[in-house]
Amino acid sequence: MRLLRCTPVALCVALLVGTAASAAPERPTYALILANNTGLEPKQAPLRYADDDGARYYELFSSHTKETVLLSVLDAETQALHPGLAARTRPPTRPALKEALGRLNALMSEDRKRGDSPVLYFVFTGHGKRGAAGEGAVALLDGAFTRTDLYAQVIAPSSASFIHLIVDACDSYYFVNSRGALPVAPAQVQAVQGLLATRELTRYPHVGAVLSTTREQESHEWSAIRSGVFSHQVLSALSGAADVNADGRVEYSELQAFIAAANQGVDDVRGRLEVSIQPPAQDRSAALVDLGDRARLGFLLLPAGLEGRLWVEDSRGLRVAELNKERERTVVLGLPPGYGYFLRASGREAAFKFPRASAVVDAGGLSWRDNAVASRGAVEDAFRDRLFSMPFGPRFYSGYMASLGQTPVAPEQEPDLSP
Repeated sequence: MRLLRCTPVALCVALLVGTAASAAPERPTYALILANNTGLEPKQAPLRYADDDGARYYELFSSHTKETVLLSVLDAETQALHPGLAARTRPPTRPALKEALGRLNALMSEDRKRGDSPVLYFVFTGHGKRGAAGEGAVALLDGAFTRTDLYAQVIAPSSASFIHLIVDACDSYYFVNSRGALPVAPAQVQAVQGLLATRELTRYPHVGAVLSTTREQESHEWSAIRSGVFSHQVLSALSGAADVNADGRVEYSELQAFIAAANQGVDDVRGRLEVSIQPPAQDRSAALVDLGDRARLGFLLLPAGLEGRLWVEDSRGLRVAELNKERERTVVLGLPPGYGYFLRASGREAAFKFPRASAVVDAGGLSWRDNAVASRGAVEDAFRDRLFSMPFGPRFYSGYMASLGQTPVAPEQEPDLSP
């Protein structure tokens, strides 16, 4: 999929239509989302918004995928915000996970027989913990799901051509990666080293990982947005806010730079994210999301000239995307149709809605008014004032990639919303 050049914007009536060569294999996508508020131990206080994040991931991915599965127990408030979703969920337990993996793998096997290259998103949001032996685990309703389980039950037997792991949990780095060997007796070293080799991403070059922490660190929730801070940033990025070169695709490097910019101004170390983002070694430019790949979305065009910290709230009061926009940059956000929306900035707002899927709304033509909605909830100053305080765009991205010594995405394009 590519965005084709088109000016003026007023002539653009459809968005992001796939233009891949017919010889290229199809990439049908699937998503398996686990969201659990409860912890592994009685002393772990329940989370408030892991289920909300799971519901938001479900809404985003169900607009892109052939099938999306959500394993969660939605609390009463989340069910009220997402009517009918609870009937499509199952509890996040081992049997439910096994059944969902079996069904998705069967579908992906059929895709591969047709010559397609299926893609799987595996998302977890909830509690995590690093055990005494150094192995990370996340909390399901019926117990721990360990790094060994992840590789043995999800990654190794998967029929997917590519897997994108997204984990928002405490100690999430250790759920996917290990540092050193487990403490064992000398006679067991060889066996343990062989086991560890099967539990490293280097053995699976088709797998990429987006992890909320690189060390033993808590994940943070923010009551003003009913979300974990990391998941909110990832969801904003995958809505198109991180698409720095306007090609309709969000690559791992774009997501990484977007999150770095979003957290640049957070001075309090307790609220600063230290994430781990590893693209698939097989294709480091693999897209985490392609907004034009048969996506059932509406599209909000944020034109050049509009700048600063912006966010989109829907008619339910949920903040569904947020960014700090460079003035010269043009951004396209893909959002689920069916809701009314408000584009908000400090002290002002503009209402809009999509009449249908694939409809385009140009923010340059919206009518702004003074913000009539006061902030809700007790918001920490570090999050309210400092998150998204750094403008994100080509200037920040190119400097960030240079500082890492990494290859950037293809040069910036002029977004084209033509059919």
